[in-house]
Amino acid sequence: MEGAWGLLGPEFLPNVRRTRTLGLGASVRRFNDLAVPGLGGVWYGKQLLLATLGVAVAEDVRSRGVKVQNIEVANAIEALACRLAFNSNGWSSDTRLRGNTKLQGKDDFSFRRVRQRNFYVTQPMRMATVQALPALGFVESDSVRFNAFRCTEAGRGFIEKASGSSRPFNRAVIDHLTWWAQMKDDRVDSDALRQVLSPLNRLFDEAIPLLRERLIQGGNESLEDKKRRGNALKWVEALRNTKTAMSTWAHPPQEISVEHWHDLQAGALFFEARDAAIAVLDELEVHIGNKTDGASHTLKAKIPDALSEPIAFLKMSATEFLKAKHTDNDANVFCTECVNNEPSSILRSLVVRDGTVLRLAGDEIKPGSAFRGSATQFVAEEDGIINTPKASGIPLPKGVSFRVRNLYLLNLDMHGELDGWLNPVAGGGEA
Repeated sequence: MEGAWGLLGPEFLPNVRRTRTLGLGASVRRFNDLAVPGLGGVWYGKQLLLATLGVAVAEDVRSRGVKVQNIEVANAIEALACRLAFNSNGWSSDTRLRGNTKLQGKDDFSFRRVRQRNFYVTQPMRMATVQALPALGFVESDSVRFNAFRCTEAGRGFIEKASGSSRPFNRAVIDHLTWWAQMKDDRVDSDALRQVLSPLNRLFDEAIPLLRERLIQGGNESLEDKKRRGNALKWVEALRNTKTAMSTWAHPPQEISVEHWHDLQAGALFFEARDAAIAVLDELEVHIGNKTDGASHTLKAKIPDALSEPIAFLKMSATEFLKAKHTDNDANVFCTECVNNEPSSILRSLVVRDGTVLRLAGDEIKPGSAFRGSATQFVAEEDGIINTPKASGIPLPKGVSFRVRNLYLLNLDMHGELDGWLNPVAGGGEA
């Protein structure tokens, strides 16, 4: 993810999202990449289209002598797409849309207005595509920075197929958006534009074979990465076709290699241990917040009763990961710390890894800059996991990387079944 959440003083924290990475961000990314390489946080096709359009339009605008950056154009197009979608559904919430509060009541959607940084959300969907666009060959770049992306022939072909025969204001979609971003034409209220841009509308049929081919063939990647993503796509397609009951780790699918399955299972065990560690820290934060004799906890004291069960579960989860004998060094070091026989030593290492919500001063655990003293939902450092649908109803093994779930949803989208899955009553699908 390109953005980072800043932390203000404690009196402002109710409005701040907290992240607890525990120094495990690299391992999280590695296990997700091993699961479904190159997918990033993408889970439906319009995410890829809007971001690719942003890069292509920015290039075309710059070629006409106007200074714009990829990010501001992509964010502006995404904001416009969500506004068109909200107008069509009566401003109802949907996991495919962002900015309900930010966009509602705004009438000026000229590019000069929409390009402003405070116009749209701080975490646009574009951020979930940073890895996927080059991996699938829609852009090329010598850098991982979105502003450095250049649209490829495959990317422009995707835009063309995804635009169909739509001609907003008697122009091709990319041409009208280029005029809009040059501030030569502010008109955006168009059914033709909405059909192409709205995240609520599936990609046109013409674009689906190209997207599927890109998922299989990919861009400038290793053969192993392409093979893994292609095999994962075959797996989720098999699950879709068979309407199977919940998959289990005891029964590897024939589409996935032994090595790939081992990485998937080890990743699930690692994520469980990571989440268990955060649960321990959350419980410790609540304990300190409830104390009346000073906001701290000494490691020399008896472990609070409320932490006994969470610590026991953490030790069990970490032990199970170590039994998998995976090669990820950072994950192995972390889980080894978590199976220490002394609960106080486990707490010490976890608080050192935290350092933001809780901090260590000698043997004293004290509130950090993001301390709240109550149970609050943490934000995991994962690429694009925010604002995606819940995993209920997807027949995948427990704890598997969220990227497999996202690929399952993307496959549903390519088959025209995503809306029915998201809205089972209205769409007639199964949740």
